Amino acid sequence: MKPHRKTGSYYVQTMLFTSFIVLLFIGVILIYYARLLTETRERIVKISELNAESSAEQIDKYLSTGVDILRLAGYSLDNMIRDDRSRQEIRDYLVNQSFAIMNITSKNCDGLYGYINGQYLDGTDWVPEEGYEATERPWYVDARASIGRVAIVDPYIDAETGTVMISLGKTLCDGKSVVAMDFSIQRLQEIAEELAAQGDCKVVLLDRRYHVIAHSDKEEVGKDYFSGSAGLGTAIVDKMRSTNENFFSLDYEGSEYIVYTTTVADDWFCLSVTDATPAFDHLKNSLFLIIAAAILIIGVQLFILIRSEKNTRITKQLEEDLTQAENDLYEREEEIGQISQVAFRDALTGVGSKAAFDRFAGEFAQKIATQPSSFSIVMMDANNLKYINDAYGHDAGDKYLRGCCQLICKVFSHSPVYRVGGDEFVAVLQNTDFENRSELFRRLNETFEKAYAKEDVPEWERYSISAGMADSRPEDTTIERAFSEADRTMYHAKEEFRKTHGSYR
Repeated sequence: MKPHRKTGSYYVQTMLFTSFIVLLFIGVILIYYARLLTETRERIVKISELNAESSAEQIDKYLSTGVDILRLAGYSLDNMIRDDRSRQEIRDYLVNQSFAIMNITSKNCDGLYGYINGQYLDGTDWVPEEGYEATERPWYVDARASIGRVAIVDPYIDAETGTVMISLGKTLCDGKSVVAMDFSIQRLQEIAEELAAQGDCKVVLLDRRYHVIAHSDKEEVGKDYFSGSAGLGTAIVDKMRSTNENFFSLDYEGSEYIVYTTTVADDWFCLSVTDATPAFDHLKNSLFLIIAAAILIIGVQLFILIRSEKNTRITKQLEEDLTQAENDLYEREEEIGQISQVAFRDALTGVGSKAAFDRFAGEFAQKIATQPSSFSIVMMDANNLKYINDAYGHDAGDKYLRGCCQLICKVFSHSPVYRVGGDEFVAVLQNTDFENRSELFRRLNETFEKAYAKEDVPEWERYSISAGMADSRPEDTTIERAFSEADRTMYHAKEEFRKTHGSYR
């Protein structure tokens, strides 16, 4: 019996080991949490990038229609200026093109206008109010500042319609004339709202002065994010102007936002703003739950250790009693095993006994009931055993039976052999022996015929048996039928032996 360890030392060691495992588990969780947090942030940045790039692409595509129209119109007007066409011819061209442009742009643009050859001309027949100075308007000023390309003018209130518009302007070949067209920003607002509806982000379009041109939240349109009074918008612009990166993280009023920026129309900004707080809070809550569970495990372990100390002596005694009971049970099992070996082995010949054959028959019947198998039964009976016992004694009879059994086992070396009666033996042939059953049965008879033919040995060494064999049938679910058939065949062979040889006498 091993000496019992000191209770206090055992509990301290167990507690330290448990705490180490829990702390190691928490460490692994913290590393995994940091990695998961990084991957989540990268995923949000990627989604923001896709939204911003998609917004910029659609906005550029929308504006490119007007840019292409204005370039084509500018090319035609350049030719008309060089050809010194009249004011009326130029105006008629603007009128005709304005009608076509309204159809092409689905009325997002109402036509062409411009300051050409020192006069304001309008293709929509709009007549400006008195004091209207075309050369002071943003569409003219910005176009003159962007010679060689189409200028996109920041949003302004159209004097004719009173709606917020953006203008496209292009300086013509004389360097003083400008052709322009107005675009509604309604489509830009629709683009922002459509993209925002596809995910959990906000899409914002800012002009060069950081005024909101379009926003997925309509209430933000027109606000000045540069003035310092627009809350989150101003915080985003301040952070955007202080970094050279396309994306950044911003903490604002307890929330964390991921912002991705890209340029559009050369000097406008398209932003994708995602509130990452819910995703990060979900990760934090999961982390807190895991740590709380680890602490709870330590507490439960400590409670169990304290409670178990009271039952240590009882447990020790129970262990000793159980060990003694197991030893007693083991000794009894050994005794039962020895008895079983005696019961299932024939004491005289060493082969299986009648009890062993009965057990085999029952187990084999269960096997072939679910997995049909082919087999043969060979029944064998020792001839003249009674005569040898009467004439030479039972010792000679025992030697005779052992000799017969040895020859049987030599022939059926790969199949089980049983002694099922005083002078009866049975062999069960399966697998390869079943396939070679005819050859084995022939060899069996030849072996005993040669042994019986010897006349220079004692009569109890002239071994002789009568044998019968029967094969199984597909419908057999036990060995009983084949056993009975082999037994009948064996008795026929025994009758033939008596008719042919009589007896030793």
